Amino acid sequence: MLLNDKFSICRDCANSVADFSDEESVIELAQLANIPFVKNQYLDVKRQSKNPSFGIYQKKLAPYKKFETFSDSVFTTDGASETVDITPELERRWGKDYSEEEYAYFENALQGLMAIKPATTAFEIQRYIANVKLKNALDEAFKDGNSKDITALRKAYSEDSKDLGFDAVLSGNDDSGKSLGQRIQNWELNEPVPDSDEYEDIAGLKKYIDKWFVIPMKRTFGVASEKEVDSLYED
Repeated sequence: MLLNDKFSICRDCANSVADFSDEESVIELAQLANIPFVKNQYLDVKRQSKNPSFGIYQKKLAPYKKFETFSDSVFTTDGASETVDITPELERRWGKDYSEEEYAYFENALQGLMAIKPATTAFEIQRYIANVKLKNALDEAFKDGNSKDITALRKAYSEDSKDLGFDAVLSGNDDSGKSLGQRIQNWELNEPVPDSDEYEDIAGLKKYIDKWFVIPMKRTFGVASEKEVDSLYED
């Protein structure tokens, strides 16, 4: 029975009904439960979880406040498609014996790194490919629950990403976790200061003092320019 006595979705039943090898079954269950179907999250659960379930999918979706009801669903992926055609070029780049889905993930991850910090040499691209494979190995270790491999791979991946300069780029671009004061300080240190007199003497005090004190005194002593004298008669 999919609905319990409170007319809500039974968790165990939902996990048994949602077949993550059949995207349509997950979409239909999400629609019935009025939960958004977000394809990227569905693919992540399918790829990273040893036993993918609707419960895992819901937990993965929970932090995203923009996804609340089925009307917020996103049925397409951003970036690369779910699968790609396996070509000799792909096999040379990533190696053989991967699935279409895995090759698509690798290509999408590589493009993501290129968007963060474009590679300028063939050697850098090879370094990026190795970084993607490290991340994939780490994901697999999480899926298998191998704590020893997780510790070693997490350290290797973190050090490799730092060595490639991704941590510096990301920390420099992302100030979402900083306070307003910290962001202002960063702007003052790193952003060019606009050269503008828009906010100079906004109350007009300098103009008032010049017109009614400074220029009359200069005219009394015969040192005021013709332009300054003319300004005394302007509105």
